[in-house]
Amino acid sequence: MRKEDFRVLIADDDEIARDVLREILKEEGYSVLVAKDGLEAINLLRTEEIRLVITDLKMPGADGMEVLRFALRNNPDVMVVILTAYGTLDIALQAIKEGAYDYLAKPFKVEEIVFLAEKAFERAQSLAEVRELKNLLRETFRDIKVINNIAKSREPQIITNWIERIERLREKNILTQEEAEILKERLVKGDG
Repeated sequence: MRKEDFRVLIADDDEIARDVLREILKEEGYSVLVAKDGLEAINLLRTEEIRLVITDLKMPGADGMEVLRFALRNNPDVMVVILTAYGTLDIALQAIKEGAYDYLAKPFKVEEIVFLAEKAFERAQSLAEVRELKNLLRETFRDIKVINNIAKSREPQIITNWIERIERLREKNILTQEEAEILKERLVKGDG
């Protein structure tokens, strides 16, 4: 995943704060959408693939907690950071209990926003990799019963596809080099 594919939604009724956040994150290479209130943020969450939401707590229409709840219902992998000038521990704990990724009090430091975005970006990359690995393992386990038949079939295209799959598993460190070589050799020799 590239940073420009990692879409960030900023929801804040304070135009200056919204613009500052947008510029900071754009300079870091992220794709940024903005919403002037919670309702606009929720509408964007319905139609856009958002990876990180940075939302003010107190906004007209729908507050940051409503944005948080909707975002997580809509996409459990989205990360939501709550911003507030009303920084109390109770609000922070409630946001975290409800699934917020993090919490920042206004005024925030540029470095805090950059750091949070980078952490969220790295987490999204990790989640995508885990999903990919799970899918690859599911495919492999589902197909493992047929590997003997594939090896015996001597069908070059099928054997080539399996060799490529084994190589992907090795590249992802699911198989060692030695295990991958043994499996490839068995496929080529036809002894499964």
